Amino acid sequence: MAKEITTIKLSKDTVKLLNQLKIHPRQSYEEVIVKLLKKGKK
Repeated sequence: MAKEITTIKLSKDTVKLLNQLKIHPRQSYEEVIVKLLKKGKK
């Protein structure tokens, strides 16, 4: 079963911050956000 996808709005400043956290330029924002969320749970 495929994952359901949604759209969110981000400010350009937030996108810049997310881009700085990417390990690879083609890494998705979802991967970056999930990593941050998991890190925040600890």
